[in-house]
Amino acid sequence: MVMDYLKEVQKLWENTLKMQTNLIEMITTALNNLAKLNPMQSNTAIFRAKLQSGGRLSIPEADRIALDLKEGDVVKVIVIKELGGEKDGV
Repeated sequence: MVMDYLKEVQKLWENTLKMQTNLIEMITTALNNLAKLNPMQSNTAIFRAKLQSGGRLSIPEADRIALDLKEGDVVKVIVIKELGGEKDGV
């Protein structure tokens, strides 16, 4: 009788540990996924630029250095037009 009770307690304890382990894994996965959504990762730069002739944009030197960009590197660009343009000092 006591042995059956102890076996049940052990099963409950083992199940609790499994559930805690699963919860920690789910939280870790969720945090890792959230980190991937962060636009300010170490491989990201956000800056303002003025559209030049021929549709050219320049990446500021500090950002090129920080990202270790070299001529010919391929980058992903997301363009958001700002209101104001030159009158705002761009």
